This record gives sequence, structure tokens and C-alpha cells, in this order.
Amino acid sequence: MSATGVVNVDDARVAYRLHGRGPAVVLVNGTGGGDGHWGDLIERLARSRTVVTLDYSGAGETTDNGAPLDLPTLARQVAAVSEAVAAPHVDLVGHSLGAAIATVLAAERPELVRTLTLVAGFLTAAEPRLKLTFELWRRLIAVDREGFIQILALTTLSDKFFASPLAAHLDALAQGILTGTNWEGLARQVELDLRVDIHAEASRVRCPTLVVGCAHDQIVTRARDLCDRIPDATFSEIDAGHQAYFEASEEFAAKFLTFADGLYSPRRLSSSVS
Repeated sequence: MSATGVVNVDDARVAYRLHGRGPAVVLVNGTGGGDGHWGDLIERLARSRTVVTLDYSGAGETTDNGAPLDLPTLARQVAAVSEAVAAPHVDLVGHSLGAAIATVLAAERPELVRTLTLVAGFLTAAEPRLKLTFELWRRLIAVDREGFIQILALTTLSDKFFASPLAAHLDALAQGILTGTNWEGLARQVELDLRVDIHAEASRVRCPTLVVGCAHDQIVTRARDLCDRIPDATFSEIDAGHQAYFEASEEFAAKFLTFADGLYSPRRLSSSVS
């Protein structure tokens, strides 16, 4: 199954897509992300799941009034899409800024989120390395977009990726980002990155949560802080960079499915993650 749709949320028309068939998993992009951001993970998960992807404000086909962004607004957009797919609840996967959005949604709408998986998530942008990174992004978006794409590749992908055959496609990927990005929307998302602080929301999450760290992440280096803040969360790590689900999609898919499907198999409905 493959379908598209739009939901109206506040002043935004939020575009979403469905892939595959089965229990719903909603993928929440990081800053500036789109479906291509997930690589072949969508295809892998769609073999047994309805994979829901969306463009929250600032990216893709979604349109809004251009106002500054905040986490509760974006969480409402993800919630509205989740409800539109007619799922009583969803497994929620968020990456980086998307992890912050997903955490807010899980805290505010516990009845909607069955499990929560956070990849390269961070508690606060006040952490010095993150603050410097986002400030650099903001400046490069304004004055040197090609430079922004280059620094993004250098800091989100590991040495292992650059040594792989996939590295030959970097120029084409970079050109696609340069011409296909909503740069004004991306700048709004980066401004939100700089304001992220989800200490309070993380402490209120009650659904089973898997926090995935990226061993060679040069952007988010303290994912364990997020895990420690969420009650009873489980931590796992992938030997890859900031976009571990892209570099190591098979490993990431296996971790997610083992966590979400194993936790809710008929024999383990009342079990907790070990």
C-alpha cells in the first residue's frame, strides 16, 4: 500500500505518506529531513508495518503561516497525522530534532504512543557542542548553503560510510539537497533546535522507550543523558554516525522491530524491556 494525504493543524496543511501494511510506525525527521533522509529504512519496515512519514512545518510539501516554530506545535502535527491513519496508537520513531518532537508527543498524548524510539536525541541545545553546531548551521544557511551541505556530510556520516561504495553518490545527494531544500523553512527549524529543552517532558514519558546512540556521532554526543532522563528507558548503540538508521538501516530496523514487536508479542504483553 502507498498513499498520500494532508491534514489541517492550526495554520498548517501537513503532508504525509503511507508505505506498506501492518501496525503503524511513524517516522519523525530530524532538522530539514524528508523521506529520503531515511534511506532504505522505509522499505525495510514496510515489509511488516504501515510506515507513516510526514513533513512537519519547515520542510517538504507542508505549508503554514511562516511563524516561529515550537515543539508543542510540531508535536500536534505529528499527532494529527497519526490519528489520520486511523491507528488507535502508533510506534513513534524520532531522529535528532524529531526525537525532541516525539518526546513531547509521548509526554502529552500517552494514549496515542505505544512505544517510543529515539535516535541521536538530545535533552537541551544548551550543551556547548550542540549550541556551536546549530549556530554554525544558522550562519551557513544564510551565507553559504553549499558549505552547510558539506559540513552536514562531514558531521553526520562516519568514516565507514566515506569508505563505502555509497560515498560515490554524495555529489548527487548534495545537489538534490541544494535544489530541493526549503531553506527558509530549514532556518526556522534550526532556530527551534537552538531553543530545545525537553528535561520536563522526558521525565513524564511513561511508554516503553528505546534510546539509540550513534557511536561516531559528531553532533549529538550525549544521547545517554536523554536515556537517563526517561523513566525505565533502554539504551542501545549503533556503530555509525549521526544518521545511523541511514548508514546501518538493517541493524537499526532489527533493533526497532525486536524492541517494538518483541515487547508486544502475545507472550510478553505485560513484560518490560530488559
